Amino acid sequence: MIHHDINYYKNFDSIANEVLELLAHTIKVNTFVLTVFDQSQSFIVKSFNRKANLIKTGDTIPFNEVLCNLVVENKMEPVVINDIKNSTLTSNHPILDRIKNGCYMGAPIKNEDKIIGTLCAFDIKPYEFKEYDVVLLSSLASLISQTVNIENGIIRDSLTGLYNRNYIYNYFEYNKDEIYNEMSLLYIDLDNFKYFNDTFGHDFGDSVIKRTAECLLKSSPDNSYVARIGGDEFVILLRTEDRIKSTKQTAELLLKQLSSMPIQVGGKEHLISASMGISVYPVHGDDMVTLLKKADHSMYVAKEGKKHIEYYPT
Repeated sequence: MIHHDINYYKNFDSIANEVLELLAHTIKVNTFVLTVFDQSQSFIVKSFNRKANLIKTGDTIPFNEVLCNLVVENKMEPVVINDIKNSTLTSNHPILDRIKNGCYMGAPIKNEDKIIGTLCAFDIKPYEFKEYDVVLLSSLASLISQTVNIENGIIRDSLTGLYNRNYIYNYFEYNKDEIYNEMSLLYIDLDNFKYFNDTFGHDFGDSVIKRTAECLLKSSPDNSYVARIGGDEFVILLRTEDRIKSTKQTAELLLKQLSSMPIQVGGKEHLISASMGISVYPVHGDDMVTLLKKADHSMYVAKEGKKHIEYYPT
């Protein structure tokens, strides 16, 4: 979800604009773009077009149809193509179905050791990129990568990769377009986690946390946000049209999936269980602090009553 996260980075926008302006001042091709991608789509996060609007901010293009895929194939090295029509790299590329010729230079944007996007220069006519151009593009791509890593750490949990407490507490600030939509907040706390941690060590405790995160992420609906807010506590923000029915089904499925996920240690299998409290926006509050407090209260009621799931009373 990197294309979603970038919308909420505090300093990314201004740095990206400055990078594209510097490239445009130095390299005389028409278009400069900053992209991020997933397995199937390339998202144009920022673009600069000198004259013709070849690629626009906000465009979404199938990943196999963009030249950025060559950067991924080239691993961590930049790709430089002065003449697209006559390059062996693009002889069978779908780009030739859309343009007669052109030029391309791209460098990877990396999150740790994973390529998540590209910084590119592009035109529909050949251009002789200089060695300095390649060095400049690569250096600025590294700057963007560092910015992404820093900003990502502000909203993501380092152990699990899930959203963190900061993101959840500032959810309405990050998602101002959703403040009028109904939403359920699921507050999940693992049962007997302290026993596992104290008995088998913190490494085992970390593995339990990571396995739990994977399970919650895999079992949650696509339109939900999964977060670890500390220790063995997780929060899921569930957005759905049929809120009551969907929330109940999702809550029961999550606890069922967790309880059927054995952890091996010392030749024995240990099962995970959890308790869950649920509050609803805006019925139980219109700010995240209130919603978390009420869901947390319900979670403790669930623990005491051995019910596993408790809804905050309306």
